[in-house]
Amino acid sequence: MSDPSATIPVDLEARREHERRKYLALMPTGYGSTNHGRFAYRLVQGWKPRFVVDFGCGRNLFIQHLRRLGIDGLGIDFAFPEADIVAPMHRVPVSAGIADLVTSFDALEHLLPEEVDEVLDEMRRIAVPAGRLVFSICTRESKTKVNGEGLHPTVRPLKWWLDRIGRVGTVRQGLGAPRYIAGTFNHA
Repeated sequence: MSDPSATIPVDLEARREHERRKYLALMPTGYGSTNHGRFAYRLVQGWKPRFVVDFGCGRNLFIQHLRRLGIDGLGIDFAFPEADIVAPMHRVPVSAGIADLVTSFDALEHLLPEEVDEVLDEMRRIAVPAGRLVFSICTRESKTKVNGEGLHPTVRPLKWWLDRIGRVGTVRQGLGAPRYIAGTFNHA
């Protein structure tokens, strides 16, 4: 006899909400206060972007520091109220073509596997033509747990991530600190 649960479709929105609740549970602990983009400031300043959008900004420390450097931007996060816009990364309520640079530091692995391409498409949508990208992506399990569950639903090798990013952009090797993936978006 086959497993009846194998034929029941899983509600993607319910799974997204389940993941979001993990971060809400962690808010009082200070989780999200690490600025994983802190080593990218020199790289970003060298590009002189007019506007930066940071996906999965946590407590928005990266964008706050950019503003002190005279660079404008927005932080997007689906859970943390310190974000400029509290919204899921696959549905960002901003106009197309506004960002000279799109960043995401240790956030993409927090997506569900089936939403990675949708989020990368959304990033490309808000980028100007040939807009730049800078990402860091953790390729291992999360050490932080909520009710026994880790925070990285999409643990994949770097090559998998580079292939996914290659759908929407071109990675330029040798840019920035070794921990970052940098490149430009291709426009369809």
